[in-house]
Amino acid sequence: MERLWSGDVKIKYPKQWIVMVNLQDDKTTHKTIGDVYFITSNKDEAYSTAIALGNSMGKRMIVEGVDDTPQIGGLELWNL
Repeated sequence: MERLWSGDVKIKYPKQWIVMVNLQDDKTTHKTIGDVYFITSNKDEAYSTAIALGNSMGKRMIVEGVDDTPQIGGLELWNL
C-alpha cells in the first residue's frame, strides 16, 4: 500500500476510483492522509470494496481521480 494525501491521489490516478484506508486528518493543514488500498475505473466496484472492508482497515474513503486534460468547447485536446 502507498501512503498519500487525498489531494495527491486524485491527481496521480486520473479517471479512476480509489479506496483509501487508515485515514488520518492533519488539523493544521486540514488535509487527509491514508493508504491507497484499491484502484478501479468502476465506481460501483470501489464502493462495494469499501463496504466489504467495514471497519477492519480503520476509517476509509473513496476518492475520484481528476482528469486535468485541457478542453476547449467540450472537445479534448490531444497532442499527436
